[in-house]
Amino acid sequence: MKLILLENIYNLGDLGDTVTVRPGYGRNFLLPRGKAVPATKANIEAFEARREELQRHAQDKLAASEARREAIDGIEEVLFSVPVSPEGRLYGSINPNEIAGKLTEMGFAVEKAEVDMPEGPIREPGEFTVGLILHADVQTEVKIKVIAAEG
Repeated sequence: MKLILLENIYNLGDLGDTVTVRPGYGRNFLLPRGKAVPATKANIEAFEARREELQRHAQDKLAASEARREAIDGIEEVLFSVPVSPEGRLYGSINPNEIAGKLTEMGFAVEKAEVDMPEGPIREPGEFTVGLILHADVQTEVKIKVIAAEG
């Protein structure tokens, strides 16, 4: 499926790029969220007419993401106090949704989709580094400290 990107997409391309993606990714993610349009002749002409507006919008998003990164870089660590089994493992796990929720509680608006945990959820106490992808060009890391809850 050939699409024209309407914004920078991490690991895919930049604004205005014509990319070929799998049909499901295009139909279920890129098209419904307004991140791309089909690469038809009419859409290419319409895109060229709107290019400056889209680039301005992309610059605004980039500036906002940079500001969020600077604020998040000021965090020393995010502390989770959770119940732990006698074997030293968590009851359940700490996933991207919980990390995003904790950061939002702390006053930093972060969405679940922005939390990057390639090793999967955290299942044991300790210190971990979790990536945040705030924009296609803006990434940062945050330290997560998981301790056993008292009582």
